[in-house]
Amino acid sequence: MAAPDPASPVHFHLRPESYRQFRFAQLLLALDAAESLGRSLDLEKVAAVDFLAANPFLVFDPESDRGEELQLLGFGMHSVSYASPGQRFASRRGRISTDLAFLVATALADVRIVDGFRTISITPEGKRAAGELVSVYADAYRQSATLIVKEVAKLTPQGLYKKLEQWLQADPILFDLVDTNLAGELVTESFPLWMETNE
Repeated sequence: MAAPDPASPVHFHLRPESYRQFRFAQLLLALDAAESLGRSLDLEKVAAVDFLAANPFLVFDPESDRGEELQLLGFGMHSVSYASPGQRFASRRGRISTDLAFLVATALADVRIVDGFRTISITPEGKRAAGELVSVYADAYRQSATLIVKEVAKLTPQGLYKKLEQWLQADPILFDLVDTNLAGELVTESFPLWMETNE
């Protein structure tokens, strides 16, 4: 499937995450934030951080000190209220293993075993690439991702499941968790997929 044409009236409501390059950049920033905090993330936690860092008011009260800090960074409530966050998360999560597979295949990320779980980490080359992402949004996303990693990384798989149900206010069937022990296999076995799709 070819990338949508932004000039086409059919795609008037096109979102940035429709483009692979945008999704890859967000993932690098999320992985860089985790690495900076000394945290390891499995596939499910990467998916959660990737989405929630772009929509931090699903996690933080906008009236709190942290919420005010995020508003000063440019985050607004419109990104939360205009569509079902549960459905949007499920859609993004459906692409996450293929996107991560691309980063691993291009040596921007790698898969490691940490405490018996397969985790995804940024590589030195990926960290350099993340450092070259300079924009108002990239800086805001970095800081949001740092806050979200602190919330997500400490959770058990079951704890993450419960928190997602709360944060997304959605039927958990939309984001039924993949076994974390299979996460690395999903990533490594997805290599041929990124070469066959333009999603």
